[in-house]
Amino acid sequence: MNNRALLFCLSGVLMSGVVHAATQETPSEFSATLPTYYGLPQQTHAAGSKSSVPAQSSEPPVEHSLLPIWGDEARARGYDLPEPFGINVNYMNMRQNIVVDSISFSGLSIFGTPLPADMFNIKVGHTRQQSKTETIKLDAWLFPFMNIYGLVGHTRGSSLSKIDVALRDGQVLYKNIDFKLNFKGTTYGAGTVFAGGYGNWFGLVDMNYTQTRFDILDGSIDAFTLSPRVGYRFTTPGIDTIGLPNGKLSLWVGSMYQDVQQEFKGNINDLSMPAELVGLIQMANTKGQGRFDVRQHLSSPWNVLIGAQYEITRNFNLTSEVGFAERNSFFIAGEYRF
Repeated sequence: MNNRALLFCLSGVLMSGVVHAATQETPSEFSATLPTYYGLPQQTHAAGSKSSVPAQSSEPPVEHSLLPIWGDEARARGYDLPEPFGINVNYMNMRQNIVVDSISFSGLSIFGTPLPADMFNIKVGHTRQQSKTETIKLDAWLFPFMNIYGLVGHTRGSSLSKIDVALRDGQVLYKNIDFKLNFKGTTYGAGTVFAGGYGNWFGLVDMNYTQTRFDILDGSIDAFTLSPRVGYRFTTPGIDTIGLPNGKLSLWVGSMYQDVQQEFKGNINDLSMPAELVGLIQMANTKGQGRFDVRQHLSSPWNVLIGAQYEITRNFNLTSEVGFAERNSFFIAGEYRF
């Protein structure tokens, strides 16, 4: 009986590794839109905001008549818009807690005897997941107040769970078993940003939808992310000795909401099992038909964001952002606009 119970410890493999990697970050997509999405004029006014002091420049930026739509009208009214197209290279490191609601298995048997899904009661304690995501994002200003973008990236990470295995009558067979999972996958997504401002103040809302295909799951994991932010923009002095012009520094606070698919299914053979369990798994899954089904949710869908962006030139900027509370994250990106 103990050997059978031990087999079900593999449940911990799923619950933590899959939850966030679908967003990664996700994760990453949202902050990359920050660099020049405010349409801030050269006199440090935010997008959709009108400069009270006429912008002065010996070399005015090239105007694009195609995008954004209504861009010429906005410029005629004194608004200074960012370059219409951008390419971003982003990196995000994220850690968060996960709550596992249920775990079930099917298609397993020992010595030809099928194992019922409710034979064991598997309880999952603390589960902590960490992931790293690199993405490339292409964007364009469709309107002076609206940006659209697409992205592709790669996510890798690991998770660690504490698992208790008990019989249906409550007898505990194994307690506080550590189970670690390594996972990786490819993320695709698209999103939009709505931005505006008044004077040096700005606000924006970023929404995106992503799909991630993991090496241990069937199909893809869907995720929706919503990130509102509000901030203030400063003008920084240039450095004549190295020919660095005046720059612009933006600081903001915000929040991020994540809605991630909460049910994960796959083949047990796709899981990387600890050496101690390999023999048992092979014995109970001789036909290769063993399946898992895990249902879970994020410990908290919201977290707090603080970030900064430095516009070195009109065409190049750097962005960094940290998240804390229930979900800890670090984000950094470089953007080129043209």
